[in-house]
Amino acid sequence: MKLISAMALVSVIFLGALFIYVAEDIPAFGDPYSPPNRYVKLDISMDADELVDDLNQGIVPEALVSELEAIGFRKDELPSSVETVTEGEWDAYVIPPEKYYQDLPELEQKRSKYYFIKREGDTLDVYRYAPIIRYIEEGHHETEVPNMVTYILADYRGYDTLGEVTVIFTAGVGVLLLLRRREKRPE
Repeated sequence: MKLISAMALVSVIFLGALFIYVAEDIPAFGDPYSPPNRYVKLDISMDADELVDDLNQGIVPEALVSELEAIGFRKDELPSSVETVTEGEWDAYVIPPEKYYQDLPELEQKRSKYYFIKREGDTLDVYRYAPIIRYIEEGHHETEVPNMVTYILADYRGYDTLGEVTVIFTAGVGVLLLLRRREKRPE
C-alpha cells in the first residue's frame, strides 16, 4: 500500500470516529426541550432563598443583573421584568433599545422573552432562550409571512441565504468552466 493511500485510510477512519463521537450529542429529532431548540444554560447559579421573593413580585434582582454584567452581557440585554411561569420557574424579559423599534407603532414596542430562570433545590439556574423561541413566538407577527421556514430563511437569515446561494452559484460556474470542451486549435 502506498504511503498516500495509507494516510487517506487513516484520515477516513479518524473523521468517521470523530463524526460518531459528535453525533452522540445531537438531541433527538423534534425534542422541544433540547438546548438548540429551547435554551442554553449560562454559568450563573445563585442562592434561591434571597431572590425568590423578588422574582415572585416581578422584580429583577440586582444580584442577577450584576451576574449577567459580569459574564459580559450588554446593558440592552439585561432583564427589565420577570413573570412567573410555574412554581419555581420564571421568564425574564428584555425591552430592546429604542433604535430597534422607533418606527413601529406603540403597540408593537414590546419586550422580548430572553431568559428562563429555574429553581433547582437551593439554587437558581439562569438559561438564555434560543433564537428559535423568538422565531416561533414573534415571527409571523414581525414578518407577516405565514410560512415559518420562509420567514426564517428570507427575513431573519436573509444575508445567510444570499451568501449560500452565491457560493452554490460560484461552484456551479466553476464546474461548468472545468468541464467545458475546448476546441482543438489548428497547428
